[in-house]
Amino acid sequence: MQRLATTTSNKALCLKRKVSATRLRAANDSAETGIVKSEAGGSKSAMVQNPTGDKRWGYKPPKSVAVVEAEQEGLRTVNGVKKNGVWLASEQSLSYLDGSLAGDYGFDPLGVYDPEAQGGVITQDWLRAAEIIHGRYAMLGAAGCVAPEFLAKLHFIPESTGIVWYKAGVIGPLSEGFNYWSDPYTIFFGQIVLMQFAELRRLQDFKKPGCMKEQYFLGFEGAFEGTGDPNYPGGPIFNFMHFGDEKCMFKQCRTKESLDEMKIREIKHARMAMLAMFGYGAQAVLVGGGPVDNLMQHILDPVHQNMMANLINP
Repeated sequence: MQRLATTTSNKALCLKRKVSATRLRAANDSAETGIVKSEAGGSKSAMVQNPTGDKRWGYKPPKSVAVVEAEQEGLRTVNGVKKNGVWLASEQSLSYLDGSLAGDYGFDPLGVYDPEAQGGVITQDWLRAAEIIHGRYAMLGAAGCVAPEFLAKLHFIPESTGIVWYKAGVIGPLSEGFNYWSDPYTIFFGQIVLMQFAELRRLQDFKKPGCMKEQYFLGFEGAFEGTGDPNYPGGPIFNFMHFGDEKCMFKQCRTKESLDEMKIREIKHARMAMLAMFGYGAQAVLVGGGPVDNLMQHILDPVHQNMMANLINP
C-alpha cells in the first residue's frame, strides 16, 4: 500500500512539473512575439499587442481584428464587385469606409474622410465629388500635356503647335507670342466665362441632383436628367455608349456589375493621372522641358539623366 501511494505521488509530481514547463514555454513564446490573447471578447479572442513585448528592429505589431477580417474577405464588395485588399487600413478607417465607394481600399491614414471631422463644405459627399472631378480633369490634362509635344516630334502636326504644356496659352510677359485662332487674352477670357457656366451648373446638380432637366437649355434638358448620383450623370451625353445597359454594343458591358467595375477602373486611372500631373510640374521646375523630351533624354543617358542626378546638379 505504501509503495502504491509513493508511485501515485511521483506521477502527480511529474505531471505538475510538465504543466508548469508548458505554461513557462507558452509565456516565453508570448514574450518573444509580443502578442497575448485577449479573452475579454468571449469565445472569439482577438490578438492584441503586448506592451512589454519585443521591441527589436523589425518588430511588427499584430493587426486589428477588423483589418484581418477585411483582408481575409478580400476587403468588401463594391456594388457586387469584390475588391482585392486593403491599403494601410486601420480599425478606425474601416468603420466609415464600408466599401460603398468605388476605389475604397480602407486607405485614410490622416482621417480626412472621417465623418467626425467634417464641417462646412468639407463633407464626405463633397470630398468624394472633388476627387472624381479632379481626377477626370487630371486624365484630360495628362494626355493633353503629352499629345502636342509627342505628335509634333512625329510630324503629325506642325512643330509650331507642339508647344510644351506649361508654355501653351500663357498670357502676359511669359507668353511665347504664339496665337491660335485668336490672341491668348481672348481665349483666356472665353475660357473663364464658359468654365464658370459649366461649373455653376455642375454645382447646382451636386446640391440638387436632377435639377438640370428643370432648367431650359436649348431643348437639351432631357439629356441632363441624370441618374440621381451627380458624380455619374449618365444620359445620352455622358454615357452615350450605354454602359451598364442592354443597349450597349459590347455584350460584356451590359450589366450593372460591369459598370461598377468601370467605376473602380476610372478612379484608379484618375489617381494615377493626378500623380502624373504633379510629376509633370516637378519636372518642369527641376529640369525644364516637356515630359516627352525628359523621357527621351533619360532613355539616351539613364546614368546622368535621372532624378538623383538632377537633384544633385540642378
